[in-house]
Parts: sequence; structure tokens; C-alpha cells
Amino acid sequence: MFIGIGVGGYAAAVFHLMTHAFFKACLFLGSGSVIHAMHHEQDMRKMGGLKAWMPVTFITFFISVLAIAGFPPFAGFFSKDEILWLAASNEHWGIWFFAVCGAGLTAFYMFRQLFMTFYGKCRADHYTQEHLHESPQVMTLPLVVLAIGAVFAGFIGLPGVLGGSQFAQWLEPVIHADEEAHASHALEWGLMAVSVSVASFGAFIAYLMYRREALSPEIFANLAGGFLYRLFDRKWYFDEIYQVIFVNGTLLLARLGSLFDQYIIDGIVDGSAALVRFAAWLNGLFDQYIIDGMVNAVANITFGIGNKFRRVQTGNINSYLYGILIAVVLLIIAKLRYAS
Repeated sequence: MFIGIGVGGYAAAVFHLMTHAFFKACLFLGSGSVIHAMHHEQDMRKMGGLKAWMPVTFITFFISVLAIAGFPPFAGFFSKDEILWLAASNEHWGIWFFAVCGAGLTAFYMFRQLFMTFYGKCRADHYTQEHLHESPQVMTLPLVVLAIGAVFAGFIGLPGVLGGSQFAQWLEPVIHADEEAHASHALEWGLMAVSVSVASFGAFIAYLMYRREALSPEIFANLAGGFLYRLFDRKWYFDEIYQVIFVNGTLLLARLGSLFDQYIIDGIVDGSAALVRFAAWLNGLFDQYIIDGMVNAVANITFGIGNKFRRVQTGNINSYLYGILIAVVLLIIAKLRYAS
């Protein structure tokens, strides 16, 4: 699909997306059907011979393998060939070459999966073999529908030598026609034959290795050399790189976050709590010795003054009369002295 976009084949890329949806979805669901029958086992080295127990899953899976490998007249052939032809006709021969090699590898590993899963002697344990069965209809019916699409969906995108793509014409209002350089029909037929031959070669190698067991995979491992074989065997060390960068990196960030939380955030929170406790202690002292002291002092002064003045009130009438008399006499004397 990306190659199709890269060489200007936008309609071809969308067409491959459409055909791809049928056979790739059928392969995924077919794998799920196998895993269901194998009691969730996913290691192909523990499978084999499942076509005897799972005929519907096998037939639909086989059809989809032929489609994804690009064998005619299945859907994958038409969409893949259209992209290859656009790359070649626009003289992107390097892209065409690597795309054809990729198609051969696809045919190899898909037929490897087919032979290891459905052919040969069953390598499952005794319990699993006794309970092997075809998946229920709710799982097999979608496989049948998708397999039908994997067979017939490609016919709406025929190559130029067979009349041209109706799918590309249908997309004309939204996607401009793919830019295809003028080339002979003989070249187009020849490139089709090359792509099918490469896919056939990939499938044949898988057949010799995993069906007939006449060719040992170790031969290619030895030819590739130790480093190159390990590079592919370890999947270009992507798992190790992912472990170091993403997993260990995430763990490192988590540890740094934990340390930051422990010594910075907790330090700020604990320091704030200690500061608040100290302020509360000072406030308690201020309240106890200053506020309470002032209030108690005012109370003691008021009590002392009141204690002094209360002695004036004796409750003796004679004392009150003598006091009034003395006060009147003093007032008269003061008045007389003031008048003179």
C-alpha cells in the first residue's frame, strides 16, 4: 500500500487496502479459530495435521494464503500486481525489485504457516488432540464470507491488459487516475509472470522445508552466516531495543518520579507540616503568655479597684447619714469662703 502511494498509484493503494481487508482478516480470524481449537496454544511447533479436524478453517485459510501470496485469480494477485506494474512502468525498478522479493518472502512464510499448522503429523499433546474440533458456526461463517471476498474481490480491479480497473474508475471523483507510463502489454505480462514465479518459488521452498522436510532450514542459516542469521532470528533485536529504550526507560522514569516524590514532594509537604506545627506552637505561647496575660491583668486590676471601692458600701445607715452630714457641712463652708 505504501509502495503504491509512493509511486503515485493512489487508487491502486486503496484497491489493495480493500482486497487486503478480505484475506488478511480471514487469516487473523482463521488463526483465532485454530487457537480456540488448540485451547489457546499459539506455538505452531505444537500444531500440525489440523486440516483433518478443521476442514472449514483449513479451506478458508488456504484460500487466503493463496490470495496474500499473490497467486491468480485470487484478490491479492490483482491488487499487488497493479502496484508492481505502476512501479515498473514508471521506471522505479529498485522499488519493483524489493517489492517482488518481499512478495516471495510473503509466500514463503505464509506457506510455512500453512504447512506447520494444517499438514503433517499433529504435534499437540494427548489431551489437546482428544478435544480437537472445528470451531462453531459463529466463527466459521465469517471465515467463509471473507474467503469468498478473497477469491472474487480482485475482479473489479483488472490490469490494463485485461480491460482496466473498474475500481480506479469508481474512485475517479475523489482520486485522480494513477499515472501509468505507456509500456507494452508484453512487458506487463512478463512482469506478471515474474511476480507469480517468485511467489511460487517462495511457496515451493516452504513446501520442501516444512511439508516434505527435504530441505533443512539450517542450510540457509549456515549460508547466511552467524551474525546475519542471529540478526534475523532475533528479529533485528527489536525486542532488546524495545526493552532497553521503552521498558527500561519507563522504569527509570518511574524510579526518578518515585525519588522526586519521596525527597522533593514529601520533603515540601513534611516541611510545610513542620512549619505549621512550629507556627502553632508559637501561637500557643503568644496566646498563653501575652493574650491571656493581658486579659488576666485587666481582670486583676478591675478586681483590685473593685475591692477597694466596695469598702465604701458598708450597709450602715448611720455611717451614710454622717457622711452626708459631713459632705453638706463641707459644701456650706466652701460656699461661704467662696462668697467672702
